[in-house]
Amino acid sequence: MIIKLSWRNLWRSRRRTLITVASIVFAIVFAIFMDSLLLGLNKQMADSLVGVYSGHFQIQQEGYWQDKSLHNSFVPNDSLDTALEGMQGIKGFSYRLESVALAATDEGTRGTLVMGIDPDKEKNITGFDKKIIQGKYLGETNNQALVGKGLAEKMNISVGDSLVLVGEGYHGASAADKYEISGIIRLGSPDLDNNIVIIKLEDAQFLYGAYDRITSIPVFLRPNQSQEEAIAALEPNLKTGFIAKPWQEMLPMLTQSIGLIDAFRVIIIVLLYVLISFSILGTIIMMTHERMNELRIVLSIGMRKTKMQLMIVTETFFMALLGAILGFLASYPLVSYFKARPIEIKGKAALGWESFGIDPILPTLVDFGIFTKHTLIILVISILLSIYAIRQISTLKPVASKK
Repeated sequence: MIIKLSWRNLWRSRRRTLITVASIVFAIVFAIFMDSLLLGLNKQMADSLVGVYSGHFQIQQEGYWQDKSLHNSFVPNDSLDTALEGMQGIKGFSYRLESVALAATDEGTRGTLVMGIDPDKEKNITGFDKKIIQGKYLGETNNQALVGKGLAEKMNISVGDSLVLVGEGYHGASAADKYEISGIIRLGSPDLDNNIVIIKLEDAQFLYGAYDRITSIPVFLRPNQSQEEAIAALEPNLKTGFIAKPWQEMLPMLTQSIGLIDAFRVIIIVLLYVLISFSILGTIIMMTHERMNELRIVLSIGMRKTKMQLMIVTETFFMALLGAILGFLASYPLVSYFKARPIEIKGKAALGWESFGIDPILPTLVDFGIFTKHTLIILVISILLSIYAIRQISTLKPVASKK
């Protein structure tokens, strides 16, 4: 009976009901859009470096990341390859040998990061070949090198020039060799572009005397694949002394930047919920005071206050549920549209984003969890705010008879 009566009461005053439902729909759509936009920005920032350099996690010897020493390099084994190839959700993995060296040309010298890669594997997972801005990608010929755009500018070198790398090899051996610059590459990160030299893995192993050895295996995951689950599934296949290091520990500056955006996102959402709560509370106050005479009359003819309170809560629940469903349905196409057609940033702001390797766009993140979370939160807020109506009914007095 209460449910039927509550439903009829909603449509006795269509205007009041529609105003309340509209405020809830707007709240849900706005909350979901803002959250998906900021989460999309976080994902874009992470992909700009994670998808190009570090991978979502790397298999390394313990202690390697602290000093980047070739003494912590290792020889990969077939069982680990088999485990990685058999894992679900992995886009790909590669072998790398990384160390430092002094790069020298006729113009001068500069300290560099040397990264030995498997050109074919990197092509499929990081797309290094698509980031060449001059020259060509590493071919079959040995002693070719790709040089970061910033490094090429600082050392005044170009495609076809020679570059000598000098450093310390594995177990203290001397490392020196000469390379022809086959291409200039732009990875997007200023730190990498200003310092990196990329050569073939076998060339790097020969340069440093680290034959058959690598320093890391970067692993790249497919979209929406859980990093924690992938690491947990791989750990039983790692030998003692090896770890799967997540990108959050390898790129602390990026982690801090994402954490800052997350904090900003929480503040925005909390402020938004406060505004939404006042908006919904205002409609509930209006609804309650408009019906005071009606409620007094109902109380006078014998309806108990507890049933009246239950009736008001049920009405609020129906309005909140209707608003939540409509808000959910309205927000999905909006978020999907801005994922397919992101907001573009133009002018000087766009140049600033591009200098850090981030595309000057603001895409949204389409995640079912975002829709569900905000829909449920605003549904709960709407029901909790009906406490105001409950308190008003508890102090309600029946209509006094006229003498």
